[in-house]
Amino acid sequence: MADIEEKMPKSFWAILVFVCIEILLIVIIVPNNFIDDAILKEQDWGEVLMGKNEHDLLIKRTDDLYTAIHLDSGFNQWVGKLFVPTDEERAKSKGWEGLGRLWFNFIENRGEALTKVLYHVYYRFLLLVIWLPYMLVILAPSVLGGYMTWNIKRYTFQHSSPFLNTYSSKIISFIFASLLVSFIAPIPIPPMVIPVVIIVLMPIACSLLIGNLPKRL
Repeated sequence: MADIEEKMPKSFWAILVFVCIEILLIVIIVPNNFIDDAILKEQDWGEVLMGKNEHDLLIKRTDDLYTAIHLDSGFNQWVGKLFVPTDEERAKSKGWEGLGRLWFNFIENRGEALTKVLYHVYYRFLLLVIWLPYMLVILAPSVLGGYMTWNIKRYTFQHSSPFLNTYSSKIISFIFASLLVSFIAPIPIPPMVIPVVIIVLMPIACSLLIGNLPKRL
């Protein structure tokens, strides 16, 4: 466990840096119409999976969440003022009008791309929340089974495997890292992929992790 605790901060920072680089690349490179197509394609898949009524409710929740965070709070407007000057401020920039026009148009375009990516993140997050009860139903017995296995090993001569403990923790870290990356990815992801991966891998990894903890913590 001590070995895992020492490595976790490095893994955390590596994941954080990777996610930041992913966001930066999306904001700089990915065209707006590509993001639009990805959102619409994924929503079409979601409607086929969930049915129109349920999916419309998901879209409404996503719209409400985006509106509350970005519009009602004034966040988008504040960020816009921070990076894009007003017409009066642009007029005062004598000699830089041409360069400023190109630069500020680019900033506005990339800001729009970022807001679309964030909207997509909210959609995927709320979709995952719908699956959460089913995940907990499957995860709870696995955690309990792992705990019982660990207790049996504590009072018998059965061996706890550091190998299984270490690599199951890495699987869990990989799941969370993949979840973050997939939330931000500007490509259409079938709605079943993320929940199925979590439902299949997470219970196994948690059971092995807990079941192979050291006998003395």
